[in-house]
Amino acid sequence: MRDMQASWIVQTNVEAESTSPALLREACSSLGLPFHALSVFAGTNPLPELPSIEGPVVFHGRNTLIANAHEHPRWRSGVFFSPERFTHQVYVAALGGDMLNANARTMSLEALLASSYSTNRRLFIRPDGDSKRFSGQVVRFADCTSVCESLVRAGASEELVVVGDVYELDAEWRLFFVDGRMISGSMYRPSGESFVPPELVEFAEAAAQRWLPAEVVVMDVARHDGAWKIVEFNCFNGSRFYLANVEAIVLAVSRFQAERPKP
Repeated sequence: MRDMQASWIVQTNVEAESTSPALLREACSSLGLPFHALSVFAGTNPLPELPSIEGPVVFHGRNTLIANAHEHPRWRSGVFFSPERFTHQVYVAALGGDMLNANARTMSLEALLASSYSTNRRLFIRPDGDSKRFSGQVVRFADCTSVCESLVRAGASEELVVVGDVYELDAEWRLFFVDGRMISGSMYRPSGESFVPPELVEFAEAAAQRWLPAEVVVMDVARHDGAWKIVEFNCFNGSRFYLANVEAIVLAVSRFQAERPKP
């Protein structure tokens, strides 16, 4: 990896409980990869001044960093994201019943509030896209008004939401894919565990052979009634690692970036 090393540009002013910057710094140090720390403040534009960097890059941080890098002609290749592909509607169209919420409805905030659900009906609600304007959550229909009002205050009045049934899940895992191959993963709910069942790997890799939204991507998978189901995909550049092997992930992503054709 001496030639065309990938440089990692990592936002370090993130929430206190996030271990991602420290884990990425440690992995880059172990692998001899350039690591550049920077601070980014939500809603700022453009990117903060970056050092002179030759060769490929990988960004990791929060929405503002990812969005600004994605819009920049020089740095776009360091973000594995396409807003058109990271939506629930696209996931279901590509993978059908492998998705946990395959039967969920995607609608506007106005349509949600005008729905005919009973007041105490429990619903699972999440953004349709990967905006992370709010986290997926279970709410009574009577409480949907407060969710919608918070989105309007955040400037997301046009946000589409996914509304589906509530499922009781045995456990959830986060899996990291690079160029169609699963590199590492771990259970993150109900507890952290580094072991990934072989049956889960088989299911996830079969789904990945059919379709993935990006060449480097995170797949969250749950077990429901003994069956594996994909909960959602996440942009790698903003995802937490939990107990996955970060060094293996950094190595695989760096090699992918070093070997891919220049845009």
